[in-house]
Amino acid sequence: MSGGSARVALCLVAGICELCGLAGFDRVASAQPAPAKPSEAPLPSCLDQTIKDQLGAELKPRGVQKRNFIKNKKIVLVAHGGLFGGDLTSSNWLAGGSLGFFFTEDLGVNVEFDLTPLTLDLDAPLNKFFGDNRFEPGMAYVGLANLMWSPIHAKLKMGGGIVHSDIMLFAGGGRMFHDAVQGLSFDAGGAVDLFVTRALTIRIDVRDLMAVEEVSGETRYTNNIVATAGLALYIPSGL
Repeated sequence: MSGGSARVALCLVAGICELCGLAGFDRVASAQPAPAKPSEAPLPSCLDQTIKDQLGAELKPRGVQKRNFIKNKKIVLVAHGGLFGGDLTSSNWLAGGSLGFFFTEDLGVNVEFDLTPLTLDLDAPLNKFFGDNRFEPGMAYVGLANLMWSPIHAKLKMGGGIVHSDIMLFAGGGRMFHDAVQGLSFDAGGAVDLFVTRALTIRIDVRDLMAVEEVSGETRYTNNIVATAGLALYIPSGL
């Protein structure tokens, strides 16, 4: 065999050996499992237990918290004052109070009596122009009976502390006693009780007082806005 043929034969043998080696390496590599990703690698059991103990000590489940103020079977006395925003008449002060009773923690009834001056500031120029009194101002007396519903108990952060409160909705009807008011009156609105002590709350309420009024020759259904703030005293009824 010549020298050139010998070199070609040696090159072929070396190539075949290299191919066989690569094929064997591939089979060994495919047989071994792929290394786990850092995000999939399990944590040491001692570290898991440490984290679990720390979270258990710091994050305690609260569950359903008890109310620190109970309205169920209690009588509530309210004294309040505020603003009467007349639809056809002028805005003026309003003062009064109410007596209520809660059958359950969420449902109660309330009777209310208020008084407010019913005046018309624009009536004076009209009187001078027409020479007669087209509107007779006077004190209006409002008597209402409402059904109260308290669906939400809230906690407010005020003054660096937590203040418990109840959000209430109410609606009802009655009479607004004045010569300019005709028929029955109806009201609807909402109130917030802020619990100062276990027997005393600060109550803020806003309502729409609806009535048919006749003022200066105009008669229509009016929406009068009433906003008040006052104190509510809850008294156990013994029931």
